Amino acid sequence: MKIKNRDINIFSMSALDLFASGMGAFILLAVISLPYFGNVSKIPTEAPLECPVPEVCPKPVPCEVCPPPTPPGFQKLEKLDLVVVLDITGSMRDEIDSLKAEIEDIAEILQRLSDDAHLRVVVFGDDGFDRPVTGFALTAASDAPALKRQVEQIEVDLGLGSGGNNTNGEAVYPGFAEALDTAWRAGVEQQVIIIITDDQPHPGDNRLLTSDVRDFVAGGADNSVSVRYLGSDQPTSRYYEELAKIDGKGSYGGGTDGSVTAALLLGLLPL
Repeated sequence: MKIKNRDINIFSMSALDLFASGMGAFILLAVISLPYFGNVSKIPTEAPLECPVPEVCPKPVPCEVCPPPTPPGFQKLEKLDLVVVLDITGSMRDEIDSLKAEIEDIAEILQRLSDDAHLRVVVFGDDGFDRPVTGFALTAASDAPALKRQVEQIEVDLGLGSGGNNTNGEAVYPGFAEALDTAWRAGVEQQVIIIITDDQPHPGDNRLLTSDVRDFVAGGADNSVSVRYLGSDQPTSRYYEELAKIDGKGSYGGGTDGSVTAALLLGLLPL
């Protein structure tokens, strides 16, 4: 029987050492690389939640030409011719002073009410005056200095001269007749006359005044006559109120307020 050779062969030891070294290196590399391996399971996993990309709201686009704001229910008059027929007898001193003090404000108000407004002032006294009626020119409201120069000429009892006052009524009708003779501008649809007095017309003039007022307001769709009566006589008050409300176009105001501006607004603003 052949005895096995139990001597250690140098080549066998070398092979064993090589194997052991290779296994050790593999294990070392596997341990180092293990955290970098992903999940290799075939079971699908849910995708991670992602926040939506925020949308930027568009900036408001300003209009290049924006119309000016208009107050609700208010519309400016296109064209306006206004004639103020003012009593300048001795009892009307406060109203004369008011007109002089407020004429620039009146001009500004007219420009705000209309882009093309003109104003004329007619003053009247009594038939006993040398000049019972004095009328100034129809003037653009934008020319406030010219209007101021006109009203500065007005004095109580203007044109009285050697005449005097009658005891019953005043020259209301001649003053209104002068207003009718105004050089109204062509193409102006709204023509307004405002009478401011504290006395009645002369006897016999009521019928003439009523007839002329009726014809005037019937002459244009937007024509009107308004009255501010500052006296206290009830029959006279009723007459002027009826006069102003002919065809429902004018307005009437009573009392003792001496403001011409208040009378003007009363006659121009809608009822």
